[in-house]
Amino acid sequence: MSDAYEFADLPLASLRPGTTVLVTGPAHVGTRNLGFQMLSGPPSEGSILISTNHRADRIADDWARSGFELVEDRAAILDCVGDEEADVPARVLPVSGPSDLTGIGMRYSDVYRTFTETGIERVRTGLFSVSTLLSFGDLKTVSRFVHTLSGRIDAVDGIGMFFIDPGMHDDQTVSTVTQFCSARIDVRETETGQELRARGIPGQSREWMDFDVRTE
Repeated sequence: MSDAYEFADLPLASLRPGTTVLVTGPAHVGTRNLGFQMLSGPPSEGSILISTNHRADRIADDWARSGFELVEDRAAILDCVGDEEADVPARVLPVSGPSDLTGIGMRYSDVYRTFTETGIERVRTGLFSVSTLLSFGDLKTVSRFVHTLSGRIDAVDGIGMFFIDPGMHDDQTVSTVTQFCSARIDVRETETGQELRARGIPGQSREWMDFDVRTE
């Protein structure tokens, strides 16, 4: 089995290849920043960010502020919002919209193929966010998409982080999506900062733990 995926400067245990994690929490409590940090691996790894609610240029700016050096040959953004080619230091693949789950899947396969052709075999995937997909489609369809994407990630020994805002959905919806992921991380804000709690990650504490939101 390939080496586990590590997370620098985060209180998270490493993830075995094939793991997918549902990350729950509102964006304003540092959830997006946590996602950027989880996506930011070493130069030997590629990163694919599926953006359903922000244009590629904004995503690239926010991602770079998390401390990750965006390089086109190892960073890709699937842009479901923008209608123009973005001038960013990442490979941008436009998708017609967040309701086009087939298009997202096809673009994902395209960029992953490009990575492997250039020698990048370890890939981190982020889906920002499941909540947007649910606003355009029903739970059954979106759950099937999450399940399919999880299967692809598992098949190639990658890791995936799928983000959802629990305040936008009932508990049953969040629980249903959770079933298609290997683990779950909840994020909250306290008087002293941001905290996360993980479940389903071997060797990881199940207690609430502080984490720093990195913005450069």
